Order: sequence, then structure tokens, then C-alpha cells
Amino acid sequence: MATQTIYDVIVVGSGASGGVAAYTLATKGLKVLCLEAGRMIEPHKDFHNHKPAYRWTYRGHGKPGQYGKLPQGLEWKINEWTDRLYTIPHDDPYALAPGAKFTWTRLRAVGGRTLVWGRESGRFGPLDFKPKSMQDGFGEDWPITYEDLEPYYDKTEALIGMSGGGEAVFNSPASKNALPAFNARCGELLIKKGAAKLGMKTVSMPLAVLSKPYDDRLACHYCGACNFGCDTASRFSTLEVLFPKMQKMPNFTLRTNAVVNRVLMDRNSGKASGVSFIDTTNHQEYEVFGKAVVVGASMVESLRILFNSRNREFPQGLANSSGTLGRYLMEHVAFNQLTGFFPELAGRPSTNDDGPGANSLYIPRFNYAKKSDKFLRGYRFTVETGCSMGPGPGAELPGFGSAYKKRIKELYPAAVSIGGYGEGLPFEWNFVEIDPDGLTDRFGIPQVRFHTNAEYDNAFALRDEMYGQMEEILRASGAELLPYEKRNPYPMGSVTHEAGGARMGDDAKKSVLDAWNRCHDIKNLLVVDAAAFVSHPEKSITLTIMALAIRASEHLAEELRLSA
Repeated sequence: MATQTIYDVIVVGSGASGGVAAYTLATKGLKVLCLEAGRMIEPHKDFHNHKPAYRWTYRGHGKPGQYGKLPQGLEWKINEWTDRLYTIPHDDPYALAPGAKFTWTRLRAVGGRTLVWGRESGRFGPLDFKPKSMQDGFGEDWPITYEDLEPYYDKTEALIGMSGGGEAVFNSPASKNALPAFNARCGELLIKKGAAKLGMKTVSMPLAVLSKPYDDRLACHYCGACNFGCDTASRFSTLEVLFPKMQKMPNFTLRTNAVVNRVLMDRNSGKASGVSFIDTTNHQEYEVFGKAVVVGASMVESLRILFNSRNREFPQGLANSSGTLGRYLMEHVAFNQLTGFFPELAGRPSTNDDGPGANSLYIPRFNYAKKSDKFLRGYRFTVETGCSMGPGPGAELPGFGSAYKKRIKELYPAAVSIGGYGEGLPFEWNFVEIDPDGLTDRFGIPQVRFHTNAEYDNAFALRDEMYGQMEEILRASGAELLPYEKRNPYPMGSVTHEAGGARMGDDAKKSVLDAWNRCHDIKNLLVVDAAAFVSHPEKSITLTIMALAIRASEHLAEELRLSA
């Protein structure tokens, strides 16, 4: 009889959490199987980042009706450049409870959402890990401190390649491995001067994009199309940076087209023994076995796997003795940008301002000393300026004919927009469950239903404050604002920064995971993606996801070494 392979670790997912965890474990010499629900990507074939809009049949928008009605936040992600990457909701729907909104961004391919991520990579600060005890008493503290994660931030930055972010600001620590920052655009420098008049500091944005060659990777060539993929590995993705290294290791195995549906348990030991998955090429179910299981499939998928793994011991979902699995979901408070133009830049010659595909400067949170009686926590701002693929602010003005075209041309190089993210708070009533009406995906796996609402009092108060501050910054910078309408906070998931649902904590009655991302109930089962988050500060979350994945994986590797 054939002998069943027993891996040291089975890793579910290949993106920012799963891919980084697999790499960390494999480099420690462990026998690792990585399961990815999607296909292998070939950047030179699957990415179309250099193809201009006018070369697409439908100018990049896709044939009318091709993508169905996209939820808010997906309409700018799914297009002719990317429809071969993202899961389109009308092809694979999920459920929403009455009145709920959630935008679930799914990308099933090796590399996951690191193929098209925004690349902002700031560190959380000391106060972000202790919001309850060190800020305002709301929510819960993380079971770890900034000092606990600091060395893993160092390792992550060295692994992925970072440019900018070398200047520390209160509670926004500096990158210790920063390559030179990208040059700011003219409009960004005007914003910096205007913000300084208001006492706000503007610093370089930490970006996982290379300003210089690094680790046998080419520097960014300023095509400005990172959201469509990068075929030179100049911005970090696990596909292009980590998997080529792993696939040379004899102790690493990647299996693609493997949709994990549940974690397998050993009833005698009470430990995880492996996972089962559906092969998408033949729709057959398979089982694989390991000494430990690391789930890093992205927040929603990881929660779905745990819920669908329910058994006699855990009827409400695997590792859910606390009853908190799927609860306390969070997302940034986000809404529409304010747009305008700089009169002093109007009429200048058009230049290529694409740069690294993101803003080079940003305004970190600055309101720590100013306590508000209307909202908790704070926010940060980012700015976009200069010539880009779109027609600029002139297109938003009324008009027709040659005079109108001339006005667009004048304002095109003078464009400016400012937006921001506020901290999202954790509430028990923002949760996800398995759909009770029996909705399944195309492989027959029970699908999720969301009970989420981003329109709560703190979010509205934060929004109002941010609108006022953005107006002040633009005016202080000499910009003229275009008319705008206040929008409600965007649905959870719309900016792809969703977190929570299997939070870490010291108290097993109030959390799912311990300080090492291990399930309190099942110590050899880890969750290493954003489901583990306890709070959701104004900073982007991917760097912290990767740092946590490295920390948890190194600890697991040492545990397995000691038990061998």
C-alpha cells in the first residue's frame, strides 16, 4: 500500500499571509505543502499593465453588463486589465443579511491579492497595539506589544524591499530598511507646504516598491500601473519574490487549484491533522495530512474554513469555544476624495507624473493630543496630483466644444485630490456566518453571509472631521476645490483592508487566537491573516499581516523542532 505523506506544515493560501508563512517555514527546513485555490500566474502573459485604455475594445471598462452589478469598491478593481484575476461576484455570489453591505474582493491565484495591492507599508505604532489601555478604553488590547513585533517588521521590510518611510512620526515608526524615497510630484510639495502652515507633518510614504535594484529585482520604471500587476517584480508580490525561491527547495510543495473546505481533526489527540480540499480541475475531494496547519487564505476565506470545519466538539465552528469567531469585523472609515486644482500649475506643459503608481508623500495621524468628544481615534491623509491616465479635474466641469477642451488641457497638469482612512472600530454586531439558507459556491462549499454595517456614529463623526481637515489642507496649499457631496462611509471591504473575526487575545473566553496566532482550543492550528487583528488603526494593514505571519511561523518552527 502507498504510504500517506505527512507534511510538517500545511499552509492554506499563497498571498501576504500564506505565502510569507510558507516561505518562513520552508527556509527553516520544514517539509511544507502550500495549497492555493487558484492557478499559477505568468506575469508576462497574465498582466496587461502597459496596455493603454484605447487599445481595449471597451476602453478598459469591459463589455456593458459583462461583470454584472459590481458592489461599491469593486468597480475600480475589476476591468479589462484584471478580469482574468479577480473573482466576479455574479459568477460566485455571497450572501448579505437584510440591510447589510460588504464588498468581498477575491483573487484566486498564486500570490493572492499581493498581485495587485496598494503597496502602502507603514508600521503600526505602540499605541495601536494597546488602544484600550493607552488610548481611550474602548475595545481590547492586543496580547503583544510593538516591541514584540518590531524585529519582525525589520525582517519583513528586508524581505519585501521598501522605499521611503524612513522618518519616524509619533506612533508611526520609521522603516529601518528603507531604500531612498521616491521624488514627490509638484502638487505633493504644494500640499506639504500647505499642511505645514496648519501644523501637520508630511513625510515620505513607505512603499513596497523598489526605488533602486534590490535582491536581484529591477527598480521601478514608473509605468504607474501597479494595480494591474507588475511584470518586473519591482513591487513586492509573493508570486514574483518568494515562490521562485521556494520552488527551488526540495522540502517545499505547491499545489494550485486546491480550494480548502475544512480542517481535519484527530479525535484522539484533539489536534488538527490536515485539511481536505476540492481540486477545481476535476471537482474531486482530497485529503492531505500534516503535523500543523497554518490558515492564511485571507480573512473571509479563513473564517469560512473554520466555520465549515465544525464538528461534535465545536458545533459553532472550529476553535470557537469563545463564541467570537466571525465577530468584531473591522474596516477603515473611507469615503470619496475631494478634488480640485492648483491655479499656479494650470496651463503648464503635460509631463509624465506616473511615478511608482502611488503617492510619494502622506500626512500621518496628527490628532493624538487633541481628544474629541465626538469620535474615538484618528485618521491620515494621502494626496494624488499631476498628470495621469484620466483627463483630470476639467472633465468634472460643465461645457462642450473647443473652449471646453482647452479648459481640460489647462487644468490637466494642475489636478489634486486628497483622501484618507480613519480607524475602524470593532463591534460584536459586525459579523459573518455561514449562510443559513444554504448558499454554496460553485464547488458545493457552504458560502458566507455578512451582517455588517460601516455606517455607525463614530464613523460619521470621523468622516465629518476629515472632510473639514481636507478642505483646510487644500485651501492652505493654494488649491481651488471643485464642488463635492458628502458620502456615507463606504461598505466594509470596499478598500480591501478588512480585518478581524478570529482576534488574538490572552483570554480564551474573549478571543480565538493566542499571542502566537495559535487557536486557543487547538494549538497546532494557526490563523495568520488579518482575521487575527484586534484593532484597525488608520494605517494600511499588509505589512503587519506579513510581520505577524513571520513571527508566528518562526515560533511554530521552533515548537516543531523541540517536539521532534
